[in-house]
Amino acid sequence: MTEQAPTHAFTITFGDISLLQLKDGAIVNPSNTGLILGSGVSELIARRAGPFFQQQLHTARTALPGNRLEPGHILVTDGGQLTCKHLLHVSLVGKKKVDRKLITNAVLNTYDQAESLDISEIAFPALGVGVAKFPLTDFIQIFWKITLEELPRSESLRHVVLCLYNETEFNAVKEYVEARLESVPPSIRLEVKAATSWIG
Repeated sequence: MTEQAPTHAFTITFGDISLLQLKDGAIVNPSNTGLILGSGVSELIARRAGPFFQQQLHTARTALPGNRLEPGHILVTDGGQLTCKHLLHVSLVGKKKVDRKLITNAVLNTYDQAESLDISEIAFPALGVGVAKFPLTDFIQIFWKITLEELPRSESLRHVVLCLYNETEFNAVKEYVEARLESVPPSIRLEVKAATSWIG
């Protein structure tokens, strides 16, 4: 019996997500209801997206109901000076508690948005794990389950990258994943790599 060849790729790595080369793809920016690029991953993105990018977000926010991006919702912009087609700004920090339900909705909404944009690859950070102090173990449980379900049935998305912030996060996720390799469907090629320079 011939084994099914993988049709999709799922890469887990760590480093500066804003340096990834995704010319036809998107990078996910964990943001807040006010779309302020503050610390953590957002700070890395703000530093490289260009001097006027924060003003672009302020302008986009004024067109939103209540002048804010509701928690779990997505705002799409271009990539500024980053090497990606889009930035998907997902609102996490606001009046609502950052819990499993919010992270689940944020991940699902991001996958839906990626599909509607017809992009082939997307890079996620560990949503909520930094400023919002959402537990990494809870995030990877949610992200792992959703990605293994959503990626194989995507018509446009072919490559998902989970880019952890540092080596400590990476090692924890690597340990989680290596204990669950049997759950990866044959249509997904899983790669756990410590370097990000190859992505492009």
